[in-house]
Amino acid sequence: MTRSRLLPSALALLFALAGCAISNTRAQDMAYEAWNSCPKAANLRLDRIDVNGRIYYTGLNGSAGITELNNCINNYYASHQTSKATPIGAAQGTVVPAALTTTTQTATSESSAFAVPTWKTGYEWAYRYESPSGKGTYIWSVDREEVVDGVPHYVVKTGSREIFYRKSDFAASRETVDGAIVVKNTPPRLHYVWPMYVGQTWEQTVLVERPGARQTSERPETATVEAEETVTVPAGTFKTLRVVYRNKKTGDISYEAWYAPELKQVVKLREVLQTGVRTRELTAFKLQ
Repeated sequence: MTRSRLLPSALALLFALAGCAISNTRAQDMAYEAWNSCPKAANLRLDRIDVNGRIYYTGLNGSAGITELNNCINNYYASHQTSKATPIGAAQGTVVPAALTTTTQTATSESSAFAVPTWKTGYEWAYRYESPSGKGTYIWSVDREEVVDGVPHYVVKTGSREIFYRKSDFAASRETVDGAIVVKNTPPRLHYVWPMYVGQTWEQTVLVERPGARQTSERPETATVEAEETVTVPAGTFKTLRVVYRNKKTGDISYEAWYAPELKQVVKLREVLQTGVRTRELTAFKLQ
C-alpha cells in the first residue's frame, strides 16, 4: 500500500515591481486561465494571485460556490498535465488551487492528496467506539451510487442505516433506516471543503430534520483545518489533517475529525455529546 505524503508544492508567477510590468510566466498564465475558465458564484471575489502561485479569493457571503470552484480549478490543472498538485497553506479567508510545477509534466501520487476522493463499491472502514453510554464496533461500507433529487451520491451502509454523501464534495444530505428517512440536512452538511489545507476555514448553517421524531433544528457550524498530525489507531499509523468543528454561536467544540487522505476517510473522531464525549477509532479497512 502506497501512502500519500502531505507535502506542499510551489509555482512561480509574474510580479510587478515599482510600476514596471514583467511578462507573466507560463505558471501564472495557467493560474489565471484556470480561474477564468471556471464558473463562479456571485459572492466570490478574486483578491490576488500571489508570488508563490496561490490564488486568493474571498467568499463575501459564506461558503456558497467555494467547493464547486475548487473542484473546477483542480480539474483544470489535472486536464493540463499539472504535477504535484497539492495545496499549500494560506491565510484564513483564502483558498488555494492546485499548484503547477515547471520541473516535470508527470503527475505524481501527491497530486490527489487533498483533492476530492473517489470511493468505490466495496470499500470498507471498521471502527470501535466508546462513550459514557457504552462501547462497541461498526463498519461503514460503500454499498452503491444513487441519484437523489438529480444529484449523484455515494451510499454508505452500516447495519440497516444508510448515509447519503454527495459525490461532488462528500456533503452528507440524508440518512435512512430500513429505507425511511430519519435525518435530512438542508443544505447537505459540508464535512470538508476541497482542496483541504491547514488554516482553511468555512461556515455553514444546516437545517436538520428528523421526520420520525417530528423534530427540526439548526446546526450553525464553523470548521477549521487546524493541523497536520500523525495519528496511531488500531488500524495503523497515518498522516492526517485534523478538522475542528465549533458551534458558530458559542464557539464550543462539537466535533473533531482526523482525516487521512491515504484512506479517503477519517481514522479518528471525537464528538462532544450532552452525555459526555464519544470517541471512534479505525480498526481495519478495505480499499479494493
